[in-house]
Parts: sequence; C-alpha cells; structure tokens
Amino acid sequence: MEQLWNDHAIKTKDDIEITNEENVSIEVPFDPNLIKIRNHPFTLGALIDRIEHNELNFQTAFQRKEGLWTITQMSRLMESIFLKLPLPAFYFDEKNENYWEVIDGLQRCSVIKEFVIKKSITLTNLEFLHQFEGLAYDELPRDIHRRIKTTPLTIYVIERGTPKEVKFNIFKRINTQGLILTPQEIRHALNQGKPADTVASLANLSEFKKATCNKIKAMRMEDRDFTTRFVSFYLIPSEKYQPDLDSFMTKGMAEIDKLDSEGIKNLKNSFKKSMNLAWEIFKEDAFRKRFHENDRRKPLNKAIFEAISVSFAKLSIEQREKLRSKAGIFRTKFIELNNSDRFYKAISSGTGQKENVNIRFKEIQRIINETLE
Repeated sequence: MEQLWNDHAIKTKDDIEITNEENVSIEVPFDPNLIKIRNHPFTLGALIDRIEHNELNFQTAFQRKEGLWTITQMSRLMESIFLKLPLPAFYFDEKNENYWEVIDGLQRCSVIKEFVIKKSITLTNLEFLHQFEGLAYDELPRDIHRRIKTTPLTIYVIERGTPKEVKFNIFKRINTQGLILTPQEIRHALNQGKPADTVASLANLSEFKKATCNKIKAMRMEDRDFTTRFVSFYLIPSEKYQPDLDSFMTKGMAEIDKLDSEGIKNLKNSFKKSMNLAWEIFKEDAFRKRFHENDRRKPLNKAIFEAISVSFAKLSIEQREKLRSKAGIFRTKFIELNNSDRFYKAISSGTGQKENVNIRFKEIQRIINETLE
C-alpha cells in the first residue's frame, strides 16, 4: 500500500483532499410517491401576471442574483419568443398557491420583468428581426404583444409537502444551467433560517478557522460543507447513517430545526471544544492523514474531519483533559491507524458507503478509548 501514500497519489483542491465519497447504492431510497411535481398548461402571459402581482420570489437562495445577462442576451431571448422558438422549462417551488420561488429560470424571468413590465430595456443586437432594433416593449406592434402573451411555456411546480431530501435530489438533477450549485448550496437553500444560520455561524468561528489553518474557503460554501458534516453526525449517530451522504447531510441540517436556543448553544460550544482539542493535539496536522512522524503535511480530509470532530465533541471535560495530556500517545496511535489498509480505504475511497462510515468512527473511538485507559 506504500504507493498509495505518496503525495502524488492524493488529489487536492485548495488544500482539501478530493476523495471519492459515493460509489454506493442508496439503501433506503425515497418513496417515488412522495415526488409531487405538477406540469400544467401555462403561457408567458400567465407568468407575466404572476410577476406583476409579486407572486414570484426572485430572491430565492437557490439563485445568486437576477439581471446577470447582457443587453444582447436579453434581446436575443425576446427575439426567440418573437420567432416562436421554444423556451427551456421553468421550475418553481410552491410555497403556497399564490407564491412560488424560482428554482430554475431566474434570468429568463428577470428579462421578461425588465422588458415587458418595467420597460427598462430596448432591443439590441438582434440576429434576425432587425426591424425591431432599438425598440422598447410599447413600441412593438400589436401582433408581437399578442405573440408574447400567448407563448406556451413548460412549467414544473414542486408542490408543498414534498420532503426536503426529495427536493434535494430534484434540485440536484435540474441544476444544469449557468453556474452549477454545489450540494451544500442546495442544502443551504432548502434549509433557510435556523439551520442555514447555525451552519454558517459554526463556519465563522475562530476555533474552526484556526484548527483548519484558515485553509477552507467560504466560496461555494466549502466551509459550511465541513460544518454540516459535523452537525449531521453529531445530531444523528453514525450507527444510524444510511447512504447517500448528500441526503444524510440534508437530513442533518433539518435536525437543527428541532433544537431550541439552548440546544443551539450547546452544539456551538461542543464544536468549539472539539476544534480547540484538535488544534492542541495535532496543531497544523489536524484532520489530515499522516503515515510517519516526519511525513510531509497532507491536505485536509473530510472523512477524518467528520470522525475526529464529532468524537472529540462528545468527550467529557475530564476525558478531554486526559486526552490532551496524552497527545503524543494519541498522535502515535493515529499514525498507526492511517497505516491500516482498512482505515485508509474508509477515509479515501467510497467514504459515503455505510461500512466505511462505521469503520472510521469506530476506529477513531477505539484509539481514543485506548489512549484514555
């Protein structure tokens, strides 16, 4: 196994090890009957009516920002409508009968709002219909107005009552255009309020940043991905883990909603203590593989972070003090563990498999117990 341990074998991105998390079949798939998506006849006129009456939420967490298209891109969309070219499907999340959140199609909705309702843009750089160049909505002929309003649309509405883990899989599959949302960004959007705020607050803690050497970027919510892993395995015991990992983390975020203010406070304190202990024992090597004392420092490993952060967080004050006093012994045992084929696989390949999750948590707990004896 020596060839697996050289630095060239470990793929990294921004000092975070890239591991293969899945390679796993979902053992408890969601019930297809829980998928509630309706597709009904809809026209652009009906969509415009919803926009005019503020029945569409443009500021959804699933989208970054409206109005990102250039004037040429906006004009070409309108030209496509004039030419009766079909538009891509729109996806909405139903909050109630009269209020939808835009899931996919924000930029197109934004163009319609700006051109038809706000009348804030004029057509520019049209490819075919040059006779409309420079015109605003009110300057177009009546037949074009009618064509806009009667344009058929493909609309999918994800109905109320659809479970979050099901929504997560739906959004992951339709998330195909523009800047693709990461799984953590989707989780953030699905769990607005207390869950999203709590995960973000953990990621902003100085203890977390110190233990990870300020190496985890906030961009694309990579830092929140780490803290969501902690929250998920802290609130849902690893023995109850069921693949896949993405869905498990979505459930983990949802568990935060069940906590009262005291529960949130205890969660944060446990996380802080865990990060402090990890730093005191490992220093700059916290949450990284190490195969011998003089080994070059490796990148951060998410699977190690899960197991160590949660295991440390659940120690009593006395246990933390004793482990801290035996830091050298624990580090030696951790190095020995990294040299085990079984543990190495559990933190390197198929880390989302149930067996590998159980192995790394049990093995970390084992060397903690041995050190505390």
